[in-house]
Amino acid sequence: YDVIIPTMGRASYLKDVLLDLDQQTIKPQQVIIIEQNGDHSSSSDLGFLNNENWSFKIIHKFIHQTGACNARNIAIAHTRSPWVLLFDDDNRFDKNLIERIFNSLSITKTAVLNMAYLQKGEIESQKTFKQWPFFGSGCSIVHRDVLEQCNFDMALEHGYGEDVDFGMQIRNAGYDVTYAPQIQILHLKAPIGGFRKSHVFPWDNEDVKPKPSPQIMYYRKKNYTHKQLSGYKMVQLFKTFGVFGTKLPWKHYKKYLQAWNQSEKWANEL
Repeated sequence: YDVIIPTMGRASYLKDVLLDLDQQTIKPQQVIIIEQNGDHSSSSDLGFLNNENWSFKIIHKFIHQTGACNARNIAIAHTRSPWVLLFDDDNRFDKNLIERIFNSLSITKTAVLNMAYLQKGEIESQKTFKQWPFFGSGCSIVHRDVLEQCNFDMALEHGYGEDVDFGMQIRNAGYDVTYAPQIQILHLKAPIGGFRKSHVFPWDNEDVKPKPSPQIMYYRKKNYTHKQLSGYKMVQLFKTFGVFGTKLPWKHYKKYLQAWNQSEKWANEL
């Protein structure tokens, strides 16, 4: 198996992830790290990669284009193994993680396995494998046959929802996503760095702000039927009541339609 990790400004956290991988009872063939920094005059923060004797090959790419979708797509293109572990740069796990993952793959015969990704203090009540309606791009192992048919949609770059869309691509390709709650990874949710940064979108300066976000609208229009989208629109009408500065029903409805239309407009641009 190979591991892909997008990262930005989290050298110490990333090093801990690599040290955890180095202790695994089943070690990766290679780890592909896509380091991002939007400053074209910057240099890599990951000098330690060459100062350690790792038990696996490291492919390190330092790029000046930020964005999780681009970084993951670049990393996936460098993978060669039958299985690819999609990881974040701020998680921790014990030395038997990969062994338990491959035991679960043997039991379930699945091509996509999601692990429980818990923050400190969180408890997972689910105990057994289940067909999973979601997909987590920081805690999943995916077979190469799936990756050859799916990629992270660049229309969702700098926003959120690219992992949900990736999961939908997986299902449209005919595969299930299986959730293994008994395999747990600690997500530190590091307060600094990461593979995302704040981004100014063209609609940020509009007088009427789009709602829902254009990325969410894009995902819904891409993957929902007309009836599903209409149902979502109705639910959002009620859920957003009061957020437009008025609680008069007719004024809310008017402002809601303006925000919805604005969202559709920018979703089409995406």
